[in-house]
Amino acid sequence: MKKLTLLTLMLASGTMVFAQKKAPAKKPATKPAAVKAAPGGFMTTATGLQYKVVTHGTGTRHAQKGDRLEMHIHVYKNDSSLFDSRAMNAGKPVPFQVQEPAFKGDPIEGFMKMVAGDSAVMRLPVDSLIKQNKQMMPGMKAGDMLVYHVVLVSVKSDAEFKTEQQAKAAAQVKIDEDAIVAYLKKNNIKAQRTASGLYYVIHQEGTGETGKPGVTASVNYTGKLLNGKAFDSNTDPEFKHQQPFSLVLGTGSVIKGWEEGLALMKKGTKATLYIPSGLAYGSQDRSPSIPANSVLVFDMEIVDMANQSDIDDKAIQQYIKDHNMKAEKTASGLYYSVSKQGSGEKPANGQKVSVNYTGMTTDGRKFDSNVDSAFHHVSPFEFTLGTGSVIKGWDEGIALLKPGTKATLLIPSGMGYGSRGQGGAIPPNAVLIFDVELVDVKK
Repeated sequence: MKKLTLLTLMLASGTMVFAQKKAPAKKPATKPAAVKAAPGGFMTTATGLQYKVVTHGTGTRHAQKGDRLEMHIHVYKNDSSLFDSRAMNAGKPVPFQVQEPAFKGDPIEGFMKMVAGDSAVMRLPVDSLIKQNKQMMPGMKAGDMLVYHVVLVSVKSDAEFKTEQQAKAAAQVKIDEDAIVAYLKKNNIKAQRTASGLYYVIHQEGTGETGKPGVTASVNYTGKLLNGKAFDSNTDPEFKHQQPFSLVLGTGSVIKGWEEGLALMKKGTKATLYIPSGLAYGSQDRSPSIPANSVLVFDMEIVDMANQSDIDDKAIQQYIKDHNMKAEKTASGLYYSVSKQGSGEKPANGQKVSVNYTGMTTDGRKFDSNVDSAFHHVSPFEFTLGTGSVIKGWDEGIALLKPGTKATLLIPSGMGYGSRGQGGAIPPNAVLIFDVELVDVKK
């Protein structure tokens, strides 16, 4: 989970409207937009944003493009609160990096008129967004007014921000190291240390090879802070998810401490990792249970460790057995079973093909079809073979068929959507089953 930012807060509440990304301006603006007076002490910019500084701060630097800001912001539609960053971010200011205003009346324009310590009110008529053909969020209508109450806490250049973050991170490394060493000494634990600062203890050595990028690991774990308080577990029923956690190593799907620690382990290994914050969630608050800069302790057991291709192959073979099928396997790991043989020549790369299909996961759940009216597209699907416009399993599988052939393609995840999956319909590392009919081949 990422730390809440102004952008994520405003997107979550549906209150920030964005245009298409603009090409960078050749020359950055050096003068503020022309303004004119508006009722209530507000000034109105040439783009339609109304703003009023309520309290003047002591800062001297106006926010500019690329600067890093921290602010409190409360957004209303008319008099109805849409969100309050203080309530949503535990009273802490939210960070924001200033970009070029994305549309006329973008509140970023108002941020750039403020200095640290300023509090301001900005107003944007929804009518101005309608005139720009912006898509309105639910509940927004003509005549509404978006109101932003902003308190600018700090303004730093990007270079100042990065220098400050690097200094904090360097100081935190020693703090974490001292905390882990003190914990190990107090509890009489003998642990090994890696060059990164990760400490680990192997309680039970496993067998086979250690984890490598691309390998799928299944893990049982309990995560704790140094004070012993557990924040997550898939073996403790209190946390309500009691099944091994699977991940593909080297994909960045878990914290760095896990990636490094699992690379030291084999199938069957039981171990404890002591992970400094820099290899965990750093200066981010993961949740109320994991404060910023927390050292994490994980008791882990490697239930299984295997190449995803081997896992997929076993799943496909089991599916073939369960469905009493006869299928052939290609060198790539694709399986196919022909139920009706067509005639003519097989298609070649560069030819356009028309296909009817139904796609399923191995549990029989359909995720797409052009012959099932429930999916609302019932014409043959056309694509050019061998151009990468479809998944690899289709490019290879359709090339094996003659016009008129009906077949089932059993596609390993590496030839489908891999570890990323596809939306909510296709899970990560899913084997895909496609019933296909090659309707036509066009030269």
